Amino acid sequence: MAAPMRNAVNNTGSYVKELIKFNVRKFAPTHVTVPSTATYSERKISTKKFNSYQYCQSAVRKYDYENYLCTLLLQEPVKSAAFVIRAFNVEIAQVRDSVSTSSIGEMRMKFWKDALERTFAGNPPEQPVTQELAKIIRNNELSKSWFLRLITSRELLLHDKPFVTVKELENYCDQAVVSVYYLILQASGTSDVHCDHAANHIGKSQGICNFLRGIPFNASKGRFLLPLEIMSKYKISQEMLFREEQKKSLQDAVYELSSLAHQHLELGRKLSTDLPKHVKRIFLPAVATEAYLKTLQETDFDVFHPKNLMRNNLLPFYLWINKLRNIY
Repeated sequence: MAAPMRNAVNNTGSYVKELIKFNVRKFAPTHVTVPSTATYSERKISTKKFNSYQYCQSAVRKYDYENYLCTLLLQEPVKSAAFVIRAFNVEIAQVRDSVSTSSIGEMRMKFWKDALERTFAGNPPEQPVTQELAKIIRNNELSKSWFLRLITSRELLLHDKPFVTVKELENYCDQAVVSVYYLILQASGTSDVHCDHAANHIGKSQGICNFLRGIPFNASKGRFLLPLEIMSKYKISQEMLFREEQKKSLQDAVYELSSLAHQHLELGRKLSTDLPKHVKRIFLPAVATEAYLKTLQETDFDVFHPKNLMRNNLLPFYLWINKLRNIY
């Protein structure tokens, strides 16, 4: 993909089923998707026919669909571990929009920290994600610190405070997205500096795009988390966000951030020649990131444009082709 400018296979059956089901509808990434308001006990009743692993798959499919498609294309046993890791991420990402106050959110996060401690101690709570997490911890050397970084990143959003600098936003992406890649790499038995560097750039690129995608949803909730230095640079105010005279300023800001996301994407891809084949599949979400950046460019970086609020109905095919070509 050029820099942004203004103006075969064990998984075949399940993946083809997803292609058949796939249609164009509104889409938002994990951290801005409208959450379920049901408690775990309520959801347990409605999903009692599923086992705990199926619960994890279902959660990722419902709230993190692009990564769900990408994970389907991984090989076992990495695929199973990746679904559990992403399900854990989904659970904590839903906290902010499932509570009415930050204090309740903090209590939820405390629950997940305690649950994590118990899980790593071999005594997981009776919760499907932690039950499955205990299984993959027994079979893989996963670092508890990466899971804690995921929780910490979501705690930062509980008070709806905007990021101060772009660097602060990048640090958030490092915690919230890159940590997931590190965990999946660990589950694959990969310990390689080139893989870690690629994960760092691919994760930050994806994280920035997730942030941009979340602007419309967050704005509808009265939240505007654009870095203050960007708001100051382009003279953007939250009060005037929906006024026509603010539109170009916001587009300029989105252009700057999307350019940064593109830079990280390209840096991550340049490292692909040094990566093992199985690791390249882990980075397939880069295909979805590129597709979103292209759509942003086509819509002059208007995050409120309908095309940027819809699922990309060609994405499953792009992912499949890239998987066959062993590129990301």
